[in-house]
Amino acid sequence: MKSLLLPMSYAMRSDGSTRRGAVVMLMVIMLPVLLIIAGFAINLSYMELARTEMQIASDAASRAACRNYARTESKSDAITAAQQAAAANPVVGKVIDLRSGDIVFGTSMRPSLSSKYIFTPEDEPYNSVRVTLDAAASGSLPLPMRMAASSVNFQPSQIATATQAELDISLVVDRSGSMAFGSDETVSNSSPPSRAPAGWTWGDPVPPGSRWLEAVVAVNDFLDILNDSNAKEFVGLATYNQTAFIDLALTADYSNITQKLTNHSNAFQTGATNIGDGIGFGVDNLLQSSKRRKWAVRVLIVLTDGIHNTGPDPVAKTYYARDNNVIVYTITFSSEADQSRMQQVALVGSGTHYHATDMASLRLVFQQIARNLPVLLTE
Repeated sequence: MKSLLLPMSYAMRSDGSTRRGAVVMLMVIMLPVLLIIAGFAINLSYMELARTEMQIASDAASRAACRNYARTESKSDAITAAQQAAAANPVVGKVIDLRSGDIVFGTSMRPSLSSKYIFTPEDEPYNSVRVTLDAAASGSLPLPMRMAASSVNFQPSQIATATQAELDISLVVDRSGSMAFGSDETVSNSSPPSRAPAGWTWGDPVPPGSRWLEAVVAVNDFLDILNDSNAKEFVGLATYNQTAFIDLALTADYSNITQKLTNHSNAFQTGATNIGDGIGFGVDNLLQSSKRRKWAVRVLIVLTDGIHNTGPDPVAKTYYARDNNVIVYTITFSSEADQSRMQQVALVGSGTHYHATDMASLRLVFQQIARNLPVLLTE
């Protein structure tokens, strides 16, 4: 019975000390386990970040090489562009060396628009560049948390393939009456263009220095660049004034497009500006032509020098293009053009809007479009 008469303070002290001791022992046992779990979590997060940044760097390098080769057809220049892009995208703070042997040129093709591209290395003419970025080329990446006595290194690698897309392109060119005037003059409904010869009337050859002839020069620049590229593009032509029609179905013989434009030059007609139907007929040309290719990227390039004033709304017609996977680029030419509306058309069509004020800037626009048509990441 004496044990039952121990002082209350002693009993409480004995019980509290036991609990505190158990907690301390549990912490001693669990702390290493918690540190190991935290180390694994930190390392896994680091590794995932490294893989993501490695993919970004390899994507950038392959796109840079493919774009450069499409412009220059120089493998050495393309390799340099890829290496510069990789250097500009460090992985967890470290620049990964991209070796020239890890940059492979080849051809990528696909049987349909929904199929995957298949890369064939060293198959000419080249339209693709595959980049393999390997951390081992730069001595690997040390993990932030040591999980053993020695340092652990991480050696991720990523592959990216960029392809100069094969394109079906529909040119949609404004042939309204204002295109007979010069880019430096104001359109008048009551008087002929200032450069028109005496006695000139509608149906005669378009006056020299007209917006139309400047557009023809720019379109020919565009076709020349396509003709020199390694990709195989088909191009069609639609034109519009108050009415629109398909002048030429998709073709690989660009001289036919030049001839159709020349025909309009030789007998130029007046008319309003029906951009909406121009877009609609341009899309139809991509969808209905016997030369259309299921695997090709569809592109519409719309040129106007004025303001839409008859026919369906151009923006509404652009949804028709978007619903059929057509990318829409827009070009406004002259200060009188409705830039705001055409910017909206390009936005809906997932493309880009350009503005030109004279022939020199218009030629640069067409050259820029030709050199920057879609490059796809296909792997």
